[in-house]
Amino acid sequence: MAQIWWGKPVIVETAKIGQRVAISSVERAAEFMLNEWPSDVKGLAFSQAKECLLDAFEGNQTPDQAKASFIEALRESGIYIFDE
Repeated sequence: MAQIWWGKPVIVETAKIGQRVAISSVERAAEFMLNEWPSDVKGLAFSQAKECLLDAFEGNQTPDQAKASFIEALRESGIYIFDE
């Protein structure tokens, strides 16, 4: 399966303080949410982002919609997003 890329990467802080990761695709965002989410906060935006990322895999959401949903989940959880 081909990667579904979005434009500018989302750069976030990981569970290890001071360490950053750049997320540039729907697949990488899903992997981050499933395996590396550095927060215990997994509320409504987290659930909606997972759903939106799956929809993007199936072609039912655009990469930009998936990215926006992912960013909302990051904000809900208090995960720092770098402005680079």
